[in-house]
Amino acid sequence: MNIYNELRIRTGRLLPRRFHCYCIGAAKTATTSVSSMFKQNFDASHEPEIRQTNHTIIDYLENRIDRTALLAAIEQRDLRLKLEMESTHSLIYIAKELVELFPQAKFIVTVREPMAWLRSRINFHFKKHPPEWEEYRQYFWMDRNTGYAPEETLLLENGLASLDTYLSQYAEHYQLASACLPDERCLFITTRDISNQRKQIADFLNIHEHQINLAHANSEPDKASFIQEINEDFIIRKIWFHCEPLIREFFPERISFYENRLVSRNHSATTQ
Repeated sequence: MNIYNELRIRTGRLLPRRFHCYCIGAAKTATTSVSSMFKQNFDASHEPEIRQTNHTIIDYLENRIDRTALLAAIEQRDLRLKLEMESTHSLIYIAKELVELFPQAKFIVTVREPMAWLRSRINFHFKKHPPEWEEYRQYFWMDRNTGYAPEETLLLENGLASLDTYLSQYAEHYQLASACLPDERCLFITTRDISNQRKQIADFLNIHEHQINLAHANSEPDKASFIQEINEDFIIRKIWFHCEPLIREFFPERISFYENRLVSRNHSATTQ
């Protein structure tokens, strides 16, 4: 551990932060990896106090607490944690308040190609049910689910939300990031580029490149997806409908893949 970091932790974090940054890309976009890249030399954490944090966010969104109470809760949380780097994707829903409360804070927003994200997101929901995330999962996905297309029987039978529900929430995440985070305090980076952008990240935070560890935590190669049994043309239509702006901005090399599949399907439908 970095000596400064060790002293900072041993003294109750009385020593000042060297920087203050939140990683608030969506879940399953390498937010765990980002926090792990900083842990060796900086005070970093992934999803601290997550049950209470999510509960507070949902209370605010549901108007059970007002903005004044939310700001007070955020300030108290920061006084307890005093982190330099925090990766917590749910903080996107209070990004505007974080920007206001912490004028020196910066934000890293990780973005993953929507098809890869959808596979990972649904696989995780199918296989894992961490109790600390149940309220969040229920509120942001299951309670917002409005029904299933015939192609989505597999999702219904396994207690998962529809593709519209997952993808609309994914698109909303980045709409909020673009709307709430000042350009000069925000760095968008795709998951594929994290390792190659170490210098860019270091420059953004005004630290030395060698202080960032390239080892990635919780990163796995693409594997067989739970949704591979769902018609792929159906999945592609849903992704393009919800995430076209995201694909055009961050993954332009994938535009032709989606457009060609959509054109091919439409042509096939008109010739039958």
